[in-house]
Amino acid sequence: MLQIGVVSLENKLIIAILLVSLVVVHSNVASACVGARPLAMGASFIGLADDINAVYWNPAGLVQLENTEITWTRTLNNRDIINYDDFLAVGTYDPKSGLAYAVGYINIADYYPVGYTDDFSLVYQDNKIRWFICSLATKLNEQLSIGGNIRLMDFGLRYETEGYWPVADSATFMGVDLSFFYQANEQLSLGLLIQDFNRPKFKVLGQDLYYIRNVRPGIAYRFTNSFLITASIYDLLEEVEMDNRFRVGMEVEVENIRIRAGLDRGNMTLGLGITGLYFVIDYALLGDDLGDTHMLGVIIPL
Repeated sequence: MLQIGVVSLENKLIIAILLVSLVVVHSNVASACVGARPLAMGASFIGLADDINAVYWNPAGLVQLENTEITWTRTLNNRDIINYDDFLAVGTYDPKSGLAYAVGYINIADYYPVGYTDDFSLVYQDNKIRWFICSLATKLNEQLSIGGNIRLMDFGLRYETEGYWPVADSATFMGVDLSFFYQANEQLSLGLLIQDFNRPKFKVLGQDLYYIRNVRPGIAYRFTNSFLITASIYDLLEEVEMDNRFRVGMEVEVENIRIRAGLDRGNMTLGLGITGLYFVIDYALLGDDLGDTHMLGVIIPL
């Protein structure tokens, strides 16, 4: 999650400090992250992390991969305002070396009004962020694994309004994630993601920005082979104020259909997965404050 300070623009293009800070922080809080399957389950995937979506949610869970997997999830609507737009990843686990490794890409492009100039012209913020991810994980023993991500992050910020020259800047920097996965028994698994462990700092438009160190624990419990529940906490250390940090979800498999539901910080999520084909198709609907956002994903085992 991004924290940002004051942003002032040239040519009298001034945005209210408080408004900009609130809008930018809110846009990151509202983001629902990646993967149609995890998001349909209330974005509570950290304690499960049993497919290629673990690249984002808990790279330590990549040791559970039985095949090389490729995934692509696309946000179908609200692409400019709510969600991470595209997520692509490929990864595998090598039992001989005990290592899992993956690469991924995330595209975020947000464009929305944020304030007015002194002459009441509407100002738009154009924020483009790209992540290039390298993941690595290994088993410490039969139950415990450790993993991490190195992310090359490209952050672009642009303000534009009619009658003024646009003001833009960008920065490139590194983010580091650290994670753990513990398979307590056949039913219970635990996960911990420390996202932006290095608390990356960068400068855009003359202002210092940084991502918080987001500590996110998770748990998953399989009642049967076809029914499981998950839960996680967002920003456990409360580095950013929010009313609800809790995420919970469930998945039920009936023949070749997986039915999913959850709550992402109080926002309803629903989804379906279709298995039994050479590939898996996943769909998610993110409701309430997440804007009835539709997502479609595919996972292809190789």
